[in-house]
Amino acid sequence: MQALRANLLLLLISLVFCLVGAELALRLLRLGFNNTPLNPSTTRHHQHPTNYAFQAYSLQDEWGGFEIQTDRFGNRSLKGLCEFPASGPKRHVVMLGDSFVEGFQVSDADSMAGQLQQQLCGAGVAVHNLGVSSYSPVLSDIQLREYLQQHPQGPTLLEGGVVMHLLFDNDLDGDRDYGSQLKPDANGELVVSSETQLSPLERLARVSYLARLLRRAQLTVTELGRRQEQASVSPAEAQTANRCPRAAVEMEPTSRALSSIRDRVEAAGGRYVLSAVSSDPRKGPHLEPCFAQLANELQIPYVPLAPELLRQPQAFYFTHDMHLNPAGNRYAAHELLLALPGEVKP
Repeated sequence: MQALRANLLLLLISLVFCLVGAELALRLLRLGFNNTPLNPSTTRHHQHPTNYAFQAYSLQDEWGGFEIQTDRFGNRSLKGLCEFPASGPKRHVVMLGDSFVEGFQVSDADSMAGQLQQQLCGAGVAVHNLGVSSYSPVLSDIQLREYLQQHPQGPTLLEGGVVMHLLFDNDLDGDRDYGSQLKPDANGELVVSSETQLSPLERLARVSYLARLLRRAQLTVTELGRRQEQASVSPAEAQTANRCPRAAVEMEPTSRALSSIRDRVEAAGGRYVLSAVSSDPRKGPHLEPCFAQLANELQIPYVPLAPELLRQPQAFYFTHDMHLNPAGNRYAAHELLLALPGEVKP
């Protein structure tokens, strides 16, 4: 019995030593893998973890090998792309949107926001990347409100600046879902509270690099199964329309959210600009005409990206993943830069 206990104790010590050694090795190699880290939110459904760093990777092996960091607000950090004087930036460009703005598929320098930051650095303009996966205008409206409440400069951050908001095809459905969940909090502010919680492995992955590696393995197995079940889009289904196929009632939640953001930005002395990334036509139809229509109805300046993206999808989108590749991000950033008012441009 004594020998058995000694062997069990030795086994336990060996296991702990191996786990600690693996954790230290991963940290020394900066291999804190993650894909799209999101935490539940009591006010805007989900958000990035704050002050978080991770090594990006693709479940389809289309990118990886670069680090992504979030700041104290949970926004993707662009630190290192521009150095400002002690007095700080002269103006600000705030980017709203979902995973296309978030850009976790590309490095900081190759991301849409990163490209703009590098181009605007000489003019003393700071770019803020507020993109979060699966955000639609309903959530972006709440996010912008909270950001202006939490930022040291408050609403004056937008004075003389620009808010550029990129939409995507799933935003209309997302707004109908999130819009139905809007409820006033104790202060009367509309919020969307998540009812989900992180799994034990997800919680552990926020602090442990080894847990992140195990999480990567779990997601990879899930992705391999998904690939086998995924059906290809037929040519008939992939036909794109020049007119919006959605009824006005279907777009009402999005229209209300965009109106709210427009009014919030203009009240702070900023300018609001809309654009949209269309779906890769090789994978399905797009709703870009709906967003152009909404912008026109709401009298919001609109930057069309669809024509060139649809003409050369192989040049601007990843082969398997739905997002823009580095070239696609550079193209979008270039078009957005041209649409900025003269006082913001370099």
